[in-house]
Amino acid sequence: MLECEECKFTTADLSISEEDLRQLYTARYFAGEEYRDYIADRPVIERQFRLRLQRLLKHVQRPEEKSVFEVGCAYGFFLLVANGFFRSVEGVDLSIEATSYASRVLRVEARSEDFLGYRFKIAPDVVCMWDTVEHLGRPDLYFEKTAEALPRGGLLALTTSDLGSFVARVRGSKWRQIHPPTHLHYFSRDTLRKLLCRYGFVIREIATEGVYRSVDTMAYIILCLKSEHPDIYARLRKMGLLNWNLYLDLRDIVFVVAEKG
Repeated sequence: MLECEECKFTTADLSISEEDLRQLYTARYFAGEEYRDYIADRPVIERQFRLRLQRLLKHVQRPEEKSVFEVGCAYGFFLLVANGFFRSVEGVDLSIEATSYASRVLRVEARSEDFLGYRFKIAPDVVCMWDTVEHLGRPDLYFEKTAEALPRGGLLALTTSDLGSFVARVRGSKWRQIHPPTHLHYFSRDTLRKLLCRYGFVIREIATEGVYRSVDTMAYIILCLKSEHPDIYARLRKMGLLNWNLYLDLRDIVFVVAEKG
């Protein structure tokens, strides 16, 4: 990990190409490598997105007249949830499999393209990056393009892990959010403010966000991916002890809405 002595921004000590990033986010990432089964978790993921949408809508005047663009839309669950509230919704993601599902099954506008080279069909009024900025090779360039695309008063909404949180400070290198190469950058509230300010954004809201989680997926990550105890996971699953969800707020996830000045 590398930390800037001046601003304290922290990043993984590695370089990775756009093609390497694309290879990380195949179908295996969403079914076995990072998640147990992202599609199977759709109900709880959509529940989380409805929570985020409610918070976002408090900042949007006349949403039915506004267009939303999501960077890192994955399987399109947020696009589907937001579809009835805005004039238009669309998104991009590096994963071909994910965007194919979004467009084919959910019938939402999702494409497997690089956001930095993307030409908007409809100019966005709101850009969302849910749990995305930590994955990007150059988040500064994404914020720059977002600022160029948005009109004055347009909004950027995002969530990411908070390196300055109590949990992150206590856990140190064992904090669950530190796992390059999928998580490349680690923001605090202060470094997020500075970066957004550089591109002309003014913070409207910055606060913690709790998350809904599938207990089955949590157990899979802990027992299969991190500690290699698939036998225990299999027994718990067979006993039906993992078939429930919970709401968890460790106060180490930050929700941000920023306005283009």
